[in-house]
Amino acid sequence: MLNYVLRKLAYMPFILIGVIAITFTLFFLVTSPEALARQRLGPKASQNQVYEWQETEGYIVWTEAGQTKRKANAEKDEPEPLVEGQDFERVGKIMLFGRYIQEIVTFNYGLDRRDRSVARVLFDGMWASLALTLPAFLIAELLGVFFGLFAAMYRQTRLDHVLVISAIVVMSVNSIALYMFGQKFLAANWNYFPVSGYAEGFGAARYLLLPILLYVFISYGEHLRFNRIVMLDEVNQDYVRTARAKGVNENSVLFKHVLRNTLIPLITRWVVAIPGLYLGALVLESFFAIPGLGYLTVDAISNSDVNVVRATVVLGAISFMLANLLSDVLYAVVDPRVKLS
Repeated sequence: MLNYVLRKLAYMPFILIGVIAITFTLFFLVTSPEALARQRLGPKASQNQVYEWQETEGYIVWTEAGQTKRKANAEKDEPEPLVEGQDFERVGKIMLFGRYIQEIVTFNYGLDRRDRSVARVLFDGMWASLALTLPAFLIAELLGVFFGLFAAMYRQTRLDHVLVISAIVVMSVNSIALYMFGQKFLAANWNYFPVSGYAEGFGAARYLLLPILLYVFISYGEHLRFNRIVMLDEVNQDYVRTARAKGVNENSVLFKHVLRNTLIPLITRWVVAIPGLYLGALVLESFFAIPGLGYLTVDAISNSDVNVVRATVVLGAISFMLANLLSDVLYAVVDPRVKLS
């Protein structure tokens, strides 16, 4: 297994370079530096301000004449326009790409549109996202496994019918409508929860309780149906009939045999969801003004904050690769038939 893990880790830098190349093309080649500067500075920015922004971001370098003119312009009400080729030169694409990789490796993503460190913003937002998504994910999965087991074990009974119908009803509810209902009635009208906001430390619990409950409710139907299908496939296997014929307790059949053998598809779904945990629930964070990475990402896309967007893309790629590696290792742990070589 160790050789397999090391080999997978050795592949990851090459995959990451491919992701970096795609993001570099989208953020640095498809969109011109002038357009990025205008998006950041606004339409009223002067041409000299646009050039100075490009110099800060590393797109251009000043010549001696350009540095002299910039110092002279700082003392004038009407500065002389800077001239490309005379006052500054553009940095080559290869050098830009090399600097781009260096920034990612050193976690130096520059500043966001409010001149805050992107790395610090992401670090702070990650904890808010995890505070929302981690308990919501764990509760939703535990409920899904619990009800899925009982629906499978008591299939074609009244309990099974009630669970399946409730799952279909919940899946038919529009998530946006549910969030609006919760915020309007449970929070604004009935004052059971705060309408929106966030607090540091344990004070965040009162703000996160409603979003967590809504997340668990809206994901209940999907989780129950998936788990029921997976577990129905197991309860019809020969080893279950053999265990029952030997007089094994029904709880042992349920939790020791059936649940253990359904872990492979469950792990697959869990691990696929892991990369999204650090990003949080995009819509929930936007609705309830929770300053997590999901909220920051939506805000960055809306305001063309390139540094934040590219950082979240790269971090998402890294977390997805690590999650895939984790799933392979867990397969071998829960099922001795899986051999990693």
